[in-house]
Amino acid sequence: MSAKQAFLHSIDYAVGAAVPIASLADQGVAIETVDELLAKGVQAFSLLERPLDQVIGECVRASLDRAGLQGDAIDSVILVTESFAELFDGGQTDLSFRQIRNRCFDLFYGLGITKASLLCATYGGCTNFLQASLMAKSMIQQGLGRHVLLVAAERFSTLASRLMDEAVSVAGDGVAACVVSAEAPAGSAFRLDFIGLAPYKNIVPDADMAAKLLEMFRSMKHAAADCYDSCRMQPGDFRWVVLGDYNRSTTLTYSKLLGFPPERAFLDNVGRLGHIPFDPLINLADLHRSRQVSQCDAVLLFLCGPLSCGAVAVTLCP
Repeated sequence: MSAKQAFLHSIDYAVGAAVPIASLADQGVAIETVDELLAKGVQAFSLLERPLDQVIGECVRASLDRAGLQGDAIDSVILVTESFAELFDGGQTDLSFRQIRNRCFDLFYGLGITKASLLCATYGGCTNFLQASLMAKSMIQQGLGRHVLLVAAERFSTLASRLMDEAVSVAGDGVAACVVSAEAPAGSAFRLDFIGLAPYKNIVPDADMAAKLLEMFRSMKHAAADCYDSCRMQPGDFRWVVLGDYNRSTTLTYSKLLGFPPERAFLDNVGRLGHIPFDPLINLADLHRSRQVSQCDAVLLFLCGPLSCGAVAVTLCP
C-alpha cells in the first residue's frame, strides 16, 4: 500500500525593515567585513522591531485564512525557533522557561487553536524547519491528524549574533507560518514528495572553514542522491533549486556543484533579507506568488544547519 500524501500550503511570512549592510560600519563592524559582504552581493538584512509573538499571531491568522480553516481544525502545532527567550516582549522581560512555555500555550489558544498539541523545537539551526516538516508529514501519513500548523520565528538580539563570518553572511529576522494537510486544498498547494536528512559525519570542531564547507557539500550531495533515488528524478527534472540565502556567490557555487545551471537557482531574495534560517520556505512562497513556478513544476530545497543538512522536494499541485 502506498503511503498517504501530505501537502504544504497557505504560506504566510513577515520580515522586518531592511537595514543596509553599509550601516554596519557605523556599529563597529570592521570595514573589511562590510566590504566582503557587499562584494558577495549581501546588500541588507531584515530587522524585526516588534515582539515576535505579535508577528506570529498575524502570520498564523493569515495562514489559516488562506487555508480556509478555523483554529480548532488544527490537530498539532510545531513552533520552530531558536529565539525562545525573544518570543515575548522582545526579550526585555526576564521570563522563566515555564512562563515562556505557558505564554506559548496562551498565544495559540488565543488564536482559536484550542484542540491541538503543541511542540516547540528550539535547536537545530536551519534544519530545524526541515525536521519539523518531516514530523508533520509523518503525522499526516500515520493518520495522527489532518492539519498540522508549522510556525517558524527568529529574531537575533545582538549584532554579534547576526554576523556569520564562516558563511560570509548576516542573519535576518522573520516569521513564517504554513499548514501541512492530508488533502490538497482548493487553490495552491505543494505536495511533499521527499524530506531527507543528511548528518555531517566528518566535521571536526577545530577544522578550518574550507574543510567544514567541503563536508557540508558532501552531505548535501548525499541528501540530493537520496531524493533523486526516492523520487526517480534528476536535477534536470526540477524547475528550481532553492538554497539558503547566505550570499549570491555561495548560492551559485552550490547550485552548480549540485548539477543546476545558474538560471535554475532562485536568487530573488539573496542579499535582500539576510540569511533567515527558514528562508527556503520564504523563497518557495515568493516563487509561487511571482508566478515563477507553474502547476506540476518540481522544486528542490536544501537547508543546512550546524550539524546536519537535508533536502525537501515538492511539486506544485494542479
